Amino acid sequence: MAAETRSDVSGKDTPLLEIVFQEIEKSPEGSMSFSDYVELALYHEKYGYYASPAERIVGKKGDFFTSVSVGEMFGFLLAERIAAEWSDRLDPGRPLVVVEQGAHDGQLAADITSALAANSDVENTNVVYRIIEPRRGTREFLKNRFRESEIPVEVVRSPDEAKAEQGVFLCNELLDAFSFDRMILSTGEWKELRVTLHDGNLAWTSAPAREEQKNLLPRSTTELPENYVTEICPALFPWMTGVSQLFEKGLWWIIDYGYESDDYFAPGRKSGTLRCYRKHEATEDPFSFPGETDITAHVNFTHLQQAATGNGLEWRNFTDQHHFLIHAAKAWLLSLEGRPADDRAAKRLRQFQTLTHPGLMGQQFKVAEMTRGL
Repeated sequence: MAAETRSDVSGKDTPLLEIVFQEIEKSPEGSMSFSDYVELALYHEKYGYYASPAERIVGKKGDFFTSVSVGEMFGFLLAERIAAEWSDRLDPGRPLVVVEQGAHDGQLAADITSALAANSDVENTNVVYRIIEPRRGTREFLKNRFRESEIPVEVVRSPDEAKAEQGVFLCNELLDAFSFDRMILSTGEWKELRVTLHDGNLAWTSAPAREEQKNLLPRSTTELPENYVTEICPALFPWMTGVSQLFEKGLWWIIDYGYESDDYFAPGRKSGTLRCYRKHEATEDPFSFPGETDITAHVNFTHLQQAATGNGLEWRNFTDQHHFLIHAAKAWLLSLEGRPADDRAAKRLRQFQTLTHPGLMGQQFKVAEMTRGL
């Protein structure tokens, strides 16, 4: 297959670049799938973007800003909702296990466990917080961080090791960091965009789409323009098979940015949702500084729903972060009525406004709620 399009910015020398070159050169096709490239760029054990949990990649000193970066309020509100669900819908007489995946440096876990420990309705000895983390170095980092946590924090390798009778699973901005395939519509046919070498640089090439890829793409292409580019995430389905089996009775909260399929594959979204971030700058070039650049794509929530219901979960609700957190904050907001706000309450109110404001994070992020046994 011949290279079709060169990157606008040639791949800069990074420790990971030579590894990518070697993978392409030893491939019989002379190329690698984009999903394999993203997997290396983000998760290579030594040189991947997420290799070091101690390195700040989010917040004011990082490459991007998340709900956790706003402050403790996001974790506090999730803890409020967890405590309410435990009391109202789960069995408060039985232990509760909260499972998080995609914890990175553990800040959200720290905020949630601190809030649960301070909640008078929660008995600390009856709650366990488990973090799923497949990377050994990050597991050790998290174990050290939570060695003296008031709420016990366990760090495990896989969903199989995190199972419990009842609990709440949550992940915040995890799915947008999954590896994904890029697809292009050319002369009425879907093709896969792959990664090859051209004049010593990383470049795009194409190959016919496989049947399993076509199954995740629009069947009708009559309204889509020529050279329409989009993304699909086959990894979403086996992942959901694993996490859907965590609890006999429980809730699943998946928080991320994305669209449902009609919007995801809208004709006007002709360049897809691929975004790259490095040193506070956003680009659409995934080949520049591999291993030092975050590579992401929006979540297709219709595919998430199909994966969830296909594994026996009930699709309970799909909303935006604004409505989800407003509901979670009801008891806290009522507690503020009739008394002057102290410095901490005033700070939390400012954070709450950032998290829920429709023009900031309130509509940018979506929340999918799923249940089993409720």
